[in-house]
Amino acid sequence: MLRPERCAAILDDVLIYEVLVRLPANGCGCFRRSWRAGITGASFVRRHLELSRTRPPSVLAVPREVDPLDDYATSTEISFHRLMLPPAPAPGTTETELIFEKAWPEGITRRIAPTHCDGLVAIATATDRVFVCNPATGEFVALPLGRHNAELQDRDLLVPPVALGFDRWRNCYVVGRYFYRAYGEKSFNNVTGEYSQDYDIGQEVFTIGAGSWELTQDPPHAVGILMPMCTRRAFYWHSDVPKPRLMRFSLQGRTFAVVSRPPVGRDHLSVHEMVDLDGKLCYVHAAAEASFHVWLADDRHDELQWSLHCRIDLHPDPNLIYYSRPVISDGGKMLFRAAGEYSYNHLFWCSVPNNTREKMVDLYTRPDGSKYVGQSQDLLQYVVPYFESLVSLTACNY
Repeated sequence: MLRPERCAAILDDVLIYEVLVRLPANGCGCFRRSWRAGITGASFVRRHLELSRTRPPSVLAVPREVDPLDDYATSTEISFHRLMLPPAPAPGTTETELIFEKAWPEGITRRIAPTHCDGLVAIATATDRVFVCNPATGEFVALPLGRHNAELQDRDLLVPPVALGFDRWRNCYVVGRYFYRAYGEKSFNNVTGEYSQDYDIGQEVFTIGAGSWELTQDPPHAVGILMPMCTRRAFYWHSDVPKPRLMRFSLQGRTFAVVSRPPVGRDHLSVHEMVDLDGKLCYVHAAAEASFHVWLADDRHDELQWSLHCRIDLHPDPNLIYYSRPVISDGGKMLFRAAGEYSYNHLFWCSVPNNTREKMVDLYTRPDGSKYVGQSQDLLQYVVPYFESLVSLTACNY
């Protein structure tokens, strides 16, 4: 039987653990050295991550001032900001909290494509370079250069996206990127309604904390420029050659398979977007000039069963290009980023299933006209869903 003083010590340790695990990531390192071993252990990191997922969803913004005359212009710094969203459905302006900024003298292209998983953010660039960051812990690394993507030589305004996910079978975080060994010009057949193209495509994956990229099975078809969907089971890439389809790369078996996409026809000109929301696959299809259909499917089944989740209708304007992309979901609402009615500068909540919309925040300008970050007219705000974690980029602490 434990002595009273020993029981008290154990109780104190439990209470301290429960307090620390609920602190923000940047607050966990502010305590005495004797506690730091505990908060860097795998059980603590996993518990901290579990609690982070239960908190209200938030959004991470990565502002970049682009050069309209140079698609490959670089900047020697990058910053990450949390958007402080007013609670739905209250409209208003947002404030930003600078979480982390990093100087990178070698330069990072101003045009990027970020993606998020468990507090980690992978940054694809307009070159073959990929960065990974944990803004909460301040870790920022450049991955070794992968194989050259020949697509970069033939397309303007291109940032080939990367995938980022957790491989639970190997207990590791994985970055996936496609690359073209050869990239020929596309041609469209009006009779068959299909594209043709000469190409040679491959894929490679990088295990966070490892030393090099590893080749995988080649994708069965060409990969398009849509952001991939990344779930706890797989990466999903979109292809439009010879016709639109989805390809699933299994994180367990490291193999590809072609899977069903929503029944949205074969219109190559429609705007499509893909994202994962709360573990579900989300596919947005432009059904009309200013009307978007949002389809959902459960990733737990090998055969995807798509269902129409909601419809977003904006006011049509022939002078505008319409765009709509889900960012996060919260109960019966989805937070969208939209172009068109509100321009590309705004986020809005859409209530499902009654299709009511509430304009939420301007991503760039306060009501008084001042800018959140800088004053440039060429500022782009890249946004991804976000929650904090203590997951390390250099040590397997999970």
